[in-house]
Amino acid sequence: MTDALTPKRVWEHALAGSRWLVKHQEPDGSWKGLRNPDVDAFYKSSWALASTGQAAAAQRSLTYVRRQFLTEEGDFLPRKHPWHITAHYPYANAYLIVGSMHAGRYEIAMPAVSFLLSQQSTDHGGFHSRLTKPGDREVANTVSSSAGGMACLAAGNIGAARCAADYLAHMISLQPSPNDRFFTMTEANGQLITDMGQGPDACLQMIDTGKADQCWFTVGLPLAFLIQLADATGESHYLDLAQWYFHFQRRCVNPWDGWSSGKAGWGCAMLYRMTGHRAYRDIALRTAEFMMTKQSADGGWCQCCREPAGSDFDLTAEYTLWLSLISANLSARDPGNIPLVTDVIKVPKQPFGQRGRRALKTHYGIVKNEGLRKYFQYSYYYRKGQVLGWIKKKFGR
Repeated sequence: MTDALTPKRVWEHALAGSRWLVKHQEPDGSWKGLRNPDVDAFYKSSWALASTGQAAAAQRSLTYVRRQFLTEEGDFLPRKHPWHITAHYPYANAYLIVGSMHAGRYEIAMPAVSFLLSQQSTDHGGFHSRLTKPGDREVANTVSSSAGGMACLAAGNIGAARCAADYLAHMISLQPSPNDRFFTMTEANGQLITDMGQGPDACLQMIDTGKADQCWFTVGLPLAFLIQLADATGESHYLDLAQWYFHFQRRCVNPWDGWSSGKAGWGCAMLYRMTGHRAYRDIALRTAEFMMTKQSADGGWCQCCREPAGSDFDLTAEYTLWLSLISANLSARDPGNIPLVTDVIKVPKQPFGQRGRRALKTHYGIVKNEGLRKYFQYSYYYRKGQVLGWIKKKFGR
């Protein structure tokens, strides 16, 4: 499928996902049939909808988020999945900041950025993985730090983004065996965590190059964020850092064919846009292909034979977002026309009476201001252009 796969097809699938989201959105921005809503089902939707041209739906989603989840401190509550509480707390906040900035909803983005910065370590620049009081120390990891840095970039805070990148560079230097394993977390004192626990986030703590089907976004999100920072600053050492994370993931087993490969696919699409190297394009399309094969016929990513759950809205928004960003970056570099996939919209003509009055007013203005000679001269060249255009269209010459 990858040989025949094009950015246009990827874009079509992204639009199908976007339409699914809009179809299931209530006028107040909530999701149809979703009981006991929490942040988990909404934090990706505004960015995904904005990236696929659904501006009004993105605005509705953010309006609902502001009313339902935004706290006085700039946080978003309540949350359901343990990962959003104990594994990478700033992750959901970051997506909502980027989505709010895309949509121009600064009344959401500004307090959210202020809260996010309170979760950044003053010691190493990474973002805490758990909710932390100002001045306290907590564990940090690559996902929290990359997401936080990505949000800081969207908000224009380059300094905070640089600090997050410094943490990601420091993480590389801490690895005891960087060619074989990558540990993703540090203790509150900055020491690398190599003793993996047994909790719900154990799979996030280490990536082994010899194992398949791992949580690839723990290295894929750093890849994407560092590429963005290199773009923003023009400094090549951030691109070198991104390449380290890329090459590490490439050494793994099936790194581009998993449920969590989308972030790396987005990163590779950006690298292709920047460099033109076809290898990045191929990887980006490969990750897109995996997501597309999991898409339902109605455009969503959800389980059949039941009403959509919060996890279905989350996954549909995520895959819609990655497919749209992959397609956009590949199309920006590919030769030929940018893919335009939309329903045919016919703009209704104005009633003849209105058109006639407007035409008479225009003709009268030319005669009054420039005289009859200019009027007939304009008319001659206008009709001549019409006739030549008709001949060219009719006879191809």
